[in-house]
Amino acid sequence: MHSLLGGDVDNWNLLLAVEDGQGFQSILFCFGLGVIFFCVGVYGIVTKRLMIWGRERWLFSLVGLNESSPGFAALIGSCYSGFGLLLIVICSLTLMRQSREAKAEEEKERIVDLSDLNIPTRIPVEIDHRGNLPKRNPAPSAAPASDDAAKKTSPAPPPGKSLEQMRAERQQAEAERAAAQRERERLAKEAEDKMRLEKEAARKAATELPAPSKPLQELTYAETAVQEGTRLGNKDGESFTDKAPPGGLMVGAIFHIGTNYGASVAGIQPIYQVGDKYVKGKICGDETDDLVLQLAKAGEVVAGFKVQSGRIIDGAQLAFGPLQGSTVDSQQAYFDVHAGSFGGRPSEYLADGKTIAGVYGTYQKGKSVSSLGLYVVDRVQMAGAPPEHEIRTFTSANGKFTIEARFVKLNEDGTVSLEKEDGSKVKAPLASLSAEDQAYVNSVR
Repeated sequence: MHSLLGGDVDNWNLLLAVEDGQGFQSILFCFGLGVIFFCVGVYGIVTKRLMIWGRERWLFSLVGLNESSPGFAALIGSCYSGFGLLLIVICSLTLMRQSREAKAEEEKERIVDLSDLNIPTRIPVEIDHRGNLPKRNPAPSAAPASDDAAKKTSPAPPPGKSLEQMRAERQQAEAERAAAQRERERLAKEAEDKMRLEKEAARKAATELPAPSKPLQELTYAETAVQEGTRLGNKDGESFTDKAPPGGLMVGAIFHIGTNYGASVAGIQPIYQVGDKYVKGKICGDETDDLVLQLAKAGEVVAGFKVQSGRIIDGAQLAFGPLQGSTVDSQQAYFDVHAGSFGGRPSEYLADGKTIAGVYGTYQKGKSVSSLGLYVVDRVQMAGAPPEHEIRTFTSANGKFTIEARFVKLNEDGTVSLEKEDGSKVKAPLASLSAEDQAYVNSVR
């Protein structure tokens, strides 16, 4: 520690060189932080001031300590000093360890591997009969090496093998390595082609829809009857909308799953049924290779949906229910398989027996759908049924009574059948209505 803290410049330079200054500066920062904590603790002990915040007061109160407890200020100061001293010790030990490692690396670089110098361990020397070493002769001038000399210096083949055999073995080894490389490339291409075919098969299975096993009854509804239902999720991003063709109802969707936040809904393509055929809507959001198909059973339609959402739609699933007349039996509604992940918070929306004719929402391009809602059909009629009339105010002949209802029919007994907005029906004599209402009934009957 003395060599580090006492000013050994070489050690500091070594650490800076090994860590490029970054790790060393971090250690110095922690060291300085420890000194600050230690000094603050000593200051608190000496001045008996409480160096503590409200949250820490609450923590100490759990063990029965507060500002009025004897020695409480000294205890807090000791905690600060102890923590600072711990940081100083840790940083010092870390600097010592890095210094030793840096010195070891420097020593390794200085070691020369004598085996690479091709120096013989024993040099033959001739000695004369008197035991004296021969006198050294001046070395002859270096002459350019001839082809014969090059042949003499070439490595000799192992016993029992000729140069031709060695060359043939080397060529065979190179041919085997090349064949192994070609085989690896072939296997990698086969695996890539197999994965591509599997993706294409999955996309085909999800996008090619079979013919409906049962046609939906023909329904009609006015464009003004299609309203936005409750939207779930975060409204940030680009907007999208898609509505069913005339008379069509939503019976499913293809969810495109992306990799944003692990797995999330990148896009949705609604599926509608018109009579005895399916019709795909446009892809709302981004198109991906990972597809999840959710499709209602025969005679069923979409009744609502559920999502896992936060900043984006992490996962979604549609709810289906049987279509009975012009409404959906919500008591028998059920949710299909989950598409995407289970991040975020769960929330759901059911249309209370109303049919669905499209989707709308927002998405973040290249990432995920951020919000999703359904277009709800407020009033649906069976095809061939008498047209529904608008709700209007009917007034009695004396002007004392009014009712909000739509005209249904004029009965043979001279009464008028009216339907209130809640679906209940009433009858009233035609003669009891105002002249204006009588004229209206006669014009639409």
